[in-house]
Amino acid sequence: MATRQGMQAVSNFLRYSSSRSLFSRNFGSSAIAFNKLDPIQQVFMDQITKYKQLSAKQGGGPVEAGAEYEQKKKEAIDRLSKMYNVGDPVKFPEFNFTEPNLEQQNINSLGEQ
Repeated sequence: MATRQGMQAVSNFLRYSSSRSLFSRNFGSSAIAFNKLDPIQQVFMDQITKYKQLSAKQGGGPVEAGAEYEQKKKEAIDRLSKMYNVGDPVKFPEFNFTEPNLEQQNINSLGEQ
């Protein structure tokens, strides 16, 4: 009996402490919710914003990518088009769906068989 009561007390303590930690330990999400960044996060966000602006000035894509990058990108796209036998692997595929023939005579003939 004593061990059962002891186990129940330990179980209650663990349940209570875990529920308390769930509600009191949201430091990371609460800082973002209130738009408060620590200095390291601020530097990181500034660098991302700067990179995004440089990329937009170039017309999109990676910043300071030279001719070698473009050549490798073109070779990879060509390799994909040959591998999967498609014209342009970067283009989103077009789907064509046809309406099924649901005439009454076709439905009746299927039911009689």
